[in-house]
Parts: sequence; C-alpha cells; structure tokens
Amino acid sequence: MSLPLQINRQDNRPLYHQIASQIKNQISMGRLPPGTRLPSVRQVALKLGVTRLTVHNAYSELQADGWVESTVGRGTFVSENAQPMAILSAIGTQTSADAVLSNCAPIWHLPTLRSLAYANPDPTLAPIDDFWGCLTALRRDVATLMTYESPQGDPMLRVELTNLLRERGVEAMPDEIIVTSGAMQALSLVTQALAQPGDRVLIEQPTYVGLIHILTTYGLKPISVPMDDEGPDLAAMERALKHDRPRFMYTIANYHNPTGQSMSPQRRRDLLALAAKYKLPILEDDVYGFLGYDGIPSPALKAEDPNHQVIYISSMSKIMIPGLRVGFMVAPPEMVNRLLSLKRAADLFSPMFIQRALAAFLHQGRMRSHLRRMIPIYRGRRDALMQALAHYMPEGVTWTRPAGGFCTWLTLPQDNMTVLYQAALQRGLAFTPGQAFMTEPGIDRHLRLCFGSQSSEDIDEIVALLGQIMREHRDSPHRASESMAVWTPLV
Repeated sequence: MSLPLQINRQDNRPLYHQIASQIKNQISMGRLPPGTRLPSVRQVALKLGVTRLTVHNAYSELQADGWVESTVGRGTFVSENAQPMAILSAIGTQTSADAVLSNCAPIWHLPTLRSLAYANPDPTLAPIDDFWGCLTALRRDVATLMTYESPQGDPMLRVELTNLLRERGVEAMPDEIIVTSGAMQALSLVTQALAQPGDRVLIEQPTYVGLIHILTTYGLKPISVPMDDEGPDLAAMERALKHDRPRFMYTIANYHNPTGQSMSPQRRRDLLALAAKYKLPILEDDVYGFLGYDGIPSPALKAEDPNHQVIYISSMSKIMIPGLRVGFMVAPPEMVNRLLSLKRAADLFSPMFIQRALAAFLHQGRMRSHLRRMIPIYRGRRDALMQALAHYMPEGVTWTRPAGGFCTWLTLPQDNMTVLYQAALQRGLAFTPGQAFMTEPGIDRHLRLCFGSQSSEDIDEIVALLGQIMREHRDSPHRASESMAVWTPLV
C-alpha cells in the first residue's frame, strides 16, 4: 500500500511527528478506515528517504495515542478506536451551520460520547408499536399506495392535519396544506418561492442552524435582528425593513431553537402589525409547538394572523419519529401552485405509504395518547437540567428556562467557547457552540444544551462534568493548546 506522505526538512517539527500527523489526517478524512493495514516501516523509510527509526517513532506515537495497533508478524493497522478520535479531530474546531448539520449523525452514533448537542427526541419514546400497527393494516393497499401521487400529499393525511392544526389554533383547509419531506424541505421550498440569490432575509439572532444553511446554499443575505426576553427587537427590525427591504422574515415564536424562549403575547401582536405595515411575509417554524411543559402551550403565531401573512411550517420529527421525514406547511392560496411546482422539481412527491399510515395514526387518536405519555417525561428532563445547572454551573454562568421544546441557552462570563468546546470533546462530552447559530460575528460565549435524548440521571452527570470542565478552563486557559488526539471516553 502506498500512502501520500511527504516530509518538509525546512519544517521545525521533528520528521517523525510530520509523518504521524499526515497519517492522522488521512484517518480523519476517512481515507484510512479502521482495519486498514499501513505500509511497513521499511517501505515508508525507503519512500521518504528517512531512517527506519524515524518511521518507527512515528508509528509508536500513533500507537500511543490509540490511532493504530501493531501485532508482531502481522503489521500495523488502523485501530477501531480511531473512528471516534477521527470524528472528534474533524469537528473540534468546526462551528459553521453546515458543519453542525453534517456532524449530527457521527456525534449521535458515537457510543462513548455523551451528547447534549442536538435537539433530538428520545428514540426509545417513539410510538413504534402503534405506528407499526398502522403500517401493517395497509398491507392490502400497498400496490395502490406505491404509485406516483400528487406532490401536495395524501388527501387523507391533509384532512387529519387540519384537525391537528386546530390544537395549535390554526384554521386551515386541506387544499392549503402541502406535505413535505420534513420541515427542512418546507423551509427550502418557501425560501425558493419568496427570494432569489442576492435577496435579503430577516432572521432572529441567534436562529436555527438549518435555516442558516439554507440561506447560505441559496445565496441569500441574512439580516440579523437581536432578541430580548420577549422576542425579536422590533425597533431594529423596522430599521432593517426600511433600509434592506427583506423578502421575508423567519421566526420561531414558540420554544425557540436555540434559546428555548417563547415570544410574549404583546410582542406577537406588535410583530404581526409591523409585518402588515410593510407587507412582509413571515415564515413561522413551529416544530416544537406541541411540546409545551407548563400549562397550555401558547398558540402558533399563525393563529393570530388576521392578514394571512404567516406561512406556517411544522413536522412529525420532534413529536413522533424523525426518520418518517414528514413535514407540512400551511401556505396562502396564491402561493400553493408555486410551491407545488418547486416540490415537483425537488422530488415529485413524498412517500404516500408513510403518509397514509400517519393519517390512520392521527385518525385513531394515537397522537394524543403519545403526547400524553411523552410530555411528562420531557418535562422531567427539562427540570433535571434546570436543577443540574443550578447545582453545578460556576458563578457568572446564566441560562434560559424553556417552557417547551428541547433547548436551553447558556451564557458564560468569559469569551472562551472554542477552548471549552475542544476540552469537552476531549472528555467525551458534546454540546453545540453558540456561534453555529449566529450569522454575524460576536462575543463567543454562548452554547446550546438539549435535554430530549438523555435520561434525567445522565443529564445530571453530564452537567456535573461540564461544570468541572468550565472551572478547569476558567482557572487554566492555557490548556486550550492540548491536542484533540486525546480521547478519554466516559464509562
């Protein structure tokens, strides 16, 4: 096997370290998967024109750090333990929207990494048996449901969604609803329908990382509106409306991601009035709307929209099963044809078999039963996180108390989030740095914690460790220079 290795004799680093670093990079990029046999010491020495001792020292460094394993008589192989190290090395300094989204699956599937990084529901709480029963009941209709269908979605599901939406205060007819492949597709379609590359879009600061990725992909320019405890700063918003002429505004009025906050009743009314004044479409993301833990959830912003300027989006990902990839939107009649055309261009239609099973699930009242069972559990986890933060956080750290959803937003007294992020990964703990949710550079001292996928007991242990790491790096900031190759899994 030939490795693309080279040495630079003008480099101040030892030659063996140059060799080891290049092999680590190859492993981190996935070019050397676990089990790959590396060239012999003799082969590498001949290729690079160095002594065998130099290569032996490089291999010894890799073995000491856990990247490779050597067996006498067989050779040197990339270690199975290199996979988590490679992932952590790759993500240790990446906080862009695209990086956060692409790292979601690797972080989620690392068995030894304990994560409060992503706003995922607990898969063990998914109503698998009930939904499976709805799928099984459709066995005789499989042939009919596996054909090409309307891009708007299954008519039976759209009827059931009208009933579900009434619980959010939204009155809609089936022909105003479009079923999509998750909420992300709905966000993408509306963005394409309302804006062209180079256009400006109003967003809250901070905001959902997926929306930032969509705007970047389509060449749109986000205009950030700061938030306070009641919602977006409307004075700043009006200045942007006058100066930048944005095409639409994106907001999460209930259980905001990443802050966990909800917009106050007065701020909702004022926002809608301001939007009406400037004829500004509002794109409302309400994927957490059913996950309220303190009394009756606030209605959707769309429920208070007298001028039909709010385009409403939600999905089944947070309240049911993410892998279903079923989202939906309520759009003004004049936009429906344009959105359906974009939907046809994207994927023709979303899978009808899944949609019909979901329609049966809703019709039989199983969603209400599922929410009654699930919400007390998530409420308990929210409370466990609040208690753990109060107990373990160092002085000066503040956080939000979400009334629903999965997110809380921490603010540190010191601007050292990159240091803390890398240190936490080294200790087998993941969160999401606040910069991932920002479109403008700012003070780097925020982070998001999500409690949906961890038990109350695990939340307590994870926050205890996070508090310990915060104290260590508050007292010893120079520790940021430690190598990301250090991998100490929690047990």
